[in-house]
Amino acid sequence: MSQEQQPSFLDSKTILAIALVGLSWVAWQSYMTKKYPRADEQNPQQVEQSVTGGEAKMAEGTAGEGNGGAAVDKPEAKVDGAVSAPAEPVASKAESLVHFEDDHWSFDISSKGMGIRNLSLKNYTDREKQPVSIGGASAEAMFATNLIGRRGDLDFSIEQISPGEFKGTANTEAGQIIKLVRVKSAQYLLENEIIASGLTGAFVGLRTAIGDRIVKAESSGFMMPAFDQQEFYVHAKGGSERLVVNPSDLGEIERTLTQVHVAALGNHYFAQAVIDNSDVMPELKSFGDAQAGLVTGWVQHTMLNKADAFKVRYQTFAGPKSFSLLEKIDPELAQIVNFGMFSWIAKHILTLMKWFFSLVGNWGIAIIILTIIVRVFVLPFAVMSYKSMKNMQAIQPQIKALREKYGEDKARLNQEMMVLMKTHKVNPLGGCLPMLLQFPIFIALYQVLGQSIELYQAPFGLWIPDLSLKDPFYILPVLMGVTMFIQQKITPNTMDPAQAKVLMFMPIVFTFFMLSLPSGLTLYIFVSTLFGILQQIYFMRDTKTNLKTVEVTAK
Repeated sequence: MSQEQQPSFLDSKTILAIALVGLSWVAWQSYMTKKYPRADEQNPQQVEQSVTGGEAKMAEGTAGEGNGGAAVDKPEAKVDGAVSAPAEPVASKAESLVHFEDDHWSFDISSKGMGIRNLSLKNYTDREKQPVSIGGASAEAMFATNLIGRRGDLDFSIEQISPGEFKGTANTEAGQIIKLVRVKSAQYLLENEIIASGLTGAFVGLRTAIGDRIVKAESSGFMMPAFDQQEFYVHAKGGSERLVVNPSDLGEIERTLTQVHVAALGNHYFAQAVIDNSDVMPELKSFGDAQAGLVTGWVQHTMLNKADAFKVRYQTFAGPKSFSLLEKIDPELAQIVNFGMFSWIAKHILTLMKWFFSLVGNWGIAIIILTIIVRVFVLPFAVMSYKSMKNMQAIQPQIKALREKYGEDKARLNQEMMVLMKTHKVNPLGGCLPMLLQFPIFIALYQVLGQSIELYQAPFGLWIPDLSLKDPFYILPVLMGVTMFIQQKITPNTMDPAQAKVLMFMPIVFTFFMLSLPSGLTLYIFVSTLFGILQQIYFMRDTKTNLKTVEVTAK
């Protein structure tokens, strides 16, 4: 038997199956891009007008109610199914700020709702090398506490009662509101406890604000829309839900979700969130303002039964979307890191990758080691696939004879082929099934490398300064295309000339796909393909050894 007749691990059917999966992926991403266009695809003039309009609107609110006291006249309060009209605005005081700063972050506590302004993370920088800021442009201060149905912010008198612990008091027409805030910097957390007492009939409940400006996507690419997007994540009674912020149709995020435990708003690597620990579970009202270019969410605790006092407790988070950090705070909060449908596999892959990093001190090398480990783990599936295709190759002459004999009778041809495969114990799906079994692992690994903040601004060395961005010189995508071409050349096949011509373009197509992928992902695909070449050489060598043994035995 000649080398050209050897069965291969990567035969034409497998290549076409991969191509079909790739084309399906591209079609799906194209559909999602049209359904959820990113902010960077807006007309620049429209973006500028939106931001300018938003600043003007905020300025009007400030002028009308005092510094920092912009009125937000969006959803109205609901009590027992009825809609109550917002109360008349109350005279507002000038905003004052209490500064807090340590090794982790820096922020100001505003007298307006005792919310957070000017928050920056000291251990993270943006693409312009400036400290990352969160929630800096919302109409209300981030995590501000206000009364449901009341226009304008509550004015708190703030005092520091101990290091990292603050108390605010607001006297209102509905009663006295006391808010306690305890800072837990290592976890980027604020523990909040609010006590409303001496309540009047005007008191409906309390709301906490999360919000930010609609941000421009950090990057654009053919296969990147699922990673780089702004979204609400809500874990409520009905399960988890992600509301993608679509700049061209903010109506899609105007929702009311009840019995909320976690409500978060974030982008690719950073988020703000409310984790409720109250006896009364709140609801989330989310909405957007296209003119101001803002998205907002109100976590609302409504008093169900009239009483003289009302108390709520919750934690607020503003920091990096580090899966391990978030999981320690609350397992549901960790789900803001979108590892997809195979998240249970992704968690273990991330843990393994972090362990490798602890040994070598370089995330790029950790990715290389992880890729090799994964390929070794799935090697038995590859061997199964290879053996199945080898058995299928052995009966090709008989299949060819059946096609010549029953070419006109398709039903009889299929019947005879099934008898032939059953006689020789050949499964026509044997080559594809192992590939499908590997699919969850590769998808989980793809999500981990695309979503993990550990790779954010992590250098690999040489020409790659940031594994979370595309290769600046496209060296890795080109190397990937070259290795794929080599793998294609050394892989025996029995394709007809037309299929062979189509296959010749596959390295070019996949190279084009990877031009915009984060270099960490491209590194993984390149190393995986290189491993595939070595694997194919081994399979071919093993086949030649078996042939020599057969020849010696025959002599």
